[in-house]
Amino acid sequence: MIITQKDNLDRVIFEIIFENSGSIFAKEGLANFLAKLLNNRGSYKNPNTKFLEKLDNNGIHLSISAGKETITIHSSFLKEKQSLALKLLQELLQYPNFTQEAFEKTKKEILSTIQRKQTDFDYLANINLNKISFKNTPLAYPIIGEKIDFSLEDIKNYFKKFFIQENITFVVGGNFKKIDFDNFINIFPKGKKEKIPFFYPKQNNITIKKQTEQSYIYFNAPFEIDKPEFYKAKLATFVLGAGGFGSRMMEEIRVKNGFAYSAYARNSFTNHTTVLKGHLQTKLENETNAIEKLKNIIKEFTSNGITKEELLQAKQFLIGSEPLRNETLNQKLSTKFNEYYYGYEKDYYKKELKLIEQLSLDEINQFIKKHSKINNLSFSIVNKG
Repeated sequence: MIITQKDNLDRVIFEIIFENSGSIFAKEGLANFLAKLLNNRGSYKNPNTKFLEKLDNNGIHLSISAGKETITIHSSFLKEKQSLALKLLQELLQYPNFTQEAFEKTKKEILSTIQRKQTDFDYLANINLNKISFKNTPLAYPIIGEKIDFSLEDIKNYFKKFFIQENITFVVGGNFKKIDFDNFINIFPKGKKEKIPFFYPKQNNITIKKQTEQSYIYFNAPFEIDKPEFYKAKLATFVLGAGGFGSRMMEEIRVKNGFAYSAYARNSFTNHTTVLKGHLQTKLENETNAIEKLKNIIKEFTSNGITKEELLQAKQFLIGSEPLRNETLNQKLSTKFNEYYYGYEKDYYKKELKLIEQLSLDEINQFIKKHSKINNLSFSIVNKG
């Protein structure tokens, strides 16, 4: 698949997205490790700083990142540097620096990052939530992992298995010249595209003690939504907690009662799971009250739905702000890719605004009441030891 967006800017964006290849298909931390190794160690022909200096000296930005489902290679450069930028990227992918030295350097860097994250209490609350909600699945560990229990050979095997022609999507934007995509496709073998597994969260709670003066509360709940109704969930969750000030959670928990500094909820809808997620940050003494208030808000929400005024305000914001989320070249490319990746028709997100505009109060409230499972909350808390 090739996705393009032309404009008259001198800068070009070129991405290769490997679908069905992210962390849920690999050993803990392995997908992230591969991305970091490719990102930082250069090619076998020009290892480490030699390769990175070629990029820097020519103003070529190159980054590789691992997600749950995909690995994305992102490159941006001036139009005049297109030939060199693509040549260097081909070199990196055709001759990756899969040496023991590169492996050990990358391992040291990642272990250092994992260690630093142990003092990030938001991070700890979030990863612990995934551990209890998705126990014994690949979602139970963060993309970076918490250990490195694999070898260089595992990295090579993973690269061979998932960097295949069937997984490739190209995303190109800007004022680019003609690109011979076969130069990249032919680097990789043919293979079998893996099916994306789906994971359902289990209800559970966990609390860990740290030296903190605040309570970090993360929560989730199953939100089993079919794609045709995602737009309804977007509006409903905006009213509940995604809308910032003015949302029920922020107004009831922070503004009216002062139980929390922040209170948010959002939908996390992917090909591998659909959940409602959110977090609160409170004083230690307000932790119990904040959690109880959250439960009551969601119970009231699923029992009685939203008001006509809330519906109108949500519509105004979502419809009015959507153009701002599709202004830049990166945003336009992302929109096009998401429409393809999630199986939507062309210009779906524009049509989604019409669907939101046409939503009646009865329709949205029937939808909300149908999804009472969001009351089945799991909590991950970090508070004072």
